[in-house]
Amino acid sequence: MDTMDVLEILKEKKIDLIENIINEKGRNRALDYFGEFLDCRSYFTIDRNGKIQRKNMNYALPVAAFSNDDAEVAKEILVSAKAQERVKAKKIERLSKETIDDLMKNFMKIIANNNVNFAVRYAKEIFLRDRELFYKTLFHYTLLEEIDSQKSLMALSLKRLMNTEVDDKLIYLAMSYISKVKGNFNEYENIFVATEIPKSDLIKKSQESKEMLKSKRGVSLLAYINVLKEYEYENEEIFINIAMKRLEEIKNTQKNLTCAENIIHNGL
Repeated sequence: MDTMDVLEILKEKKIDLIENIINEKGRNRALDYFGEFLDCRSYFTIDRNGKIQRKNMNYALPVAAFSNDDAEVAKEILVSAKAQERVKAKKIERLSKETIDDLMKNFMKIIANNNVNFAVRYAKEIFLRDRELFYKTLFHYTLLEEIDSQKSLMALSLKRLMNTEVDDKLIYLAMSYISKVKGNFNEYENIFVATEIPKSDLIKKSQESKEMLKSKRGVSLLAYINVLKEYEYENEEIFINIAMKRLEEIKNTQKNLTCAENIIHNGL
């Protein structure tokens, strides 16, 4: 689809055309068409006077991943796509000369250093070599990060949408968010693991408490726990303790989900 066509759809709010694209081409193709407008140039800015501005995660990918209703996906794409945030899409070049050991050695470091251009290239290359290794490593990285960053939700959404077939736009959108948002590893570095908690206990308790987690922080925690369920990780007792502590802190907080967050909550 031509960029001008996409801009016209956004300007005229032609949600019916987005629904038609989804119905005829699928959700991933729709995300591809509007992908240049579904990222943010920056998620954190600070001006000369010390004024800080943080932008929230774009929910188009998570809604596409977790909604059962194409109309909801079309609405979220329309709401989320911003012409002023356009980032021109480029083909993600291969790193075929790199060994898998070198790719793995540097992947987490590149993400943590906010190097988007290399993060997307490494992500694509590792995925093409060994997709399960890619997902496990990406998920592991998001578990190291602060739960409220919602990076676990973005990684989980990518796997649900892309699964086994490589898609440059989806890789870019997911890795751009995970890379651009400033890393925060305080929870991981400072948690005190007093007792070992079985992962099964955490999963059971989170499922029993799901209705009490109807908040943005609750959605972030459910995504974090879902990522934790996917694989066995090194030092995962730390992640389990982080999640259990957070669960006890927020399970009775005020229920104030947005429409998109409610869709994601229901799907998790």
